[in-house]
Amino acid sequence: MGRWTWSDDGDQEVFVIPGPMTGQALLAHFGGLFPEDAEVGIERASGSRENASFGALGDLHLDAGDSLTLPGIPVAGGPLVYVMGRLLAPDGCPWDKKQTPESLLRYLLDESYEAAEALMADDRDAFIEELGDVLLQIAFQGALLSGTSFHDIAKRQAAKLVRRHPHVFQEALAESSDEVRQQWERLKAEEPPHEGSARWVYPSLVAAKRLSKDGINPESPVYQEISALLEVYFDKSPGKIEEILADAAWAIAAGGRIHHQDAEWALWKKLVQESRKNGEMPRKSR
Repeated sequence: MGRWTWSDDGDQEVFVIPGPMTGQALLAHFGGLFPEDAEVGIERASGSRENASFGALGDLHLDAGDSLTLPGIPVAGGPLVYVMGRLLAPDGCPWDKKQTPESLLRYLLDESYEAAEALMADDRDAFIEELGDVLLQIAFQGALLSGTSFHDIAKRQAAKLVRRHPHVFQEALAESSDEVRQQWERLKAEEPPHEGSARWVYPSLVAAKRLSKDGINPESPVYQEISALLEVYFDKSPGKIEEILADAAWAIAAGGRIHHQDAEWALWKKLVQESRKNGEMPRKSR
């Protein structure tokens, strides 16, 4: 129904729909993708050009030789990218224009948890909506970061997936999910490490796992004794390790509640201390 075109004249990316095409067909396929006041361009077979609003899509008619240019690519996040561009434009939203990648961090985390909640609640419609909120945060961050964009983020992720799936895109073999996981970890380890670290921002159990992977663990008797006790349970029931971990974590959370303490917060504070000791975060100046 349309063709994507690119020009190096200003690095413009546009989506062109050739005629003949009725307005109703245009509305049925593309209606609702962009704001009604977004501008579309019409080039007639005669060579004349005119503009119209996206809201008038259903009233347009393209004859053979005519073409319609949409305000953005109508697939792969194009409408969202267009709307973000409008929100961050000089005449856009004052709140959006004040944001920074750091100020939006809480929303990126919150929306991810809300998507997880909808998934586990088996609410498909809510899950789709929450995934859209997560996608918004990605597009927002891409629009704010200097020298990058939503398209750059998507392209980089696609390249990573290709690189880490040689059994699909190359001739490597991986016949089981375990082999795929091991291959993924090996390929990931071969990639250049990220500069800097702030693993303490993760939920405490995730952060503790990441620090432990690097050999950073408490040296306290409590840690040693509980670790030894867990190994006893693991040895007794090797097929129920996940259940044992869940029950142990629950017991810790319940113990904290009984003594009016928050286990998540307690572990998080401990992780911050360990991160500082290992040079992963600066100390606050006094």
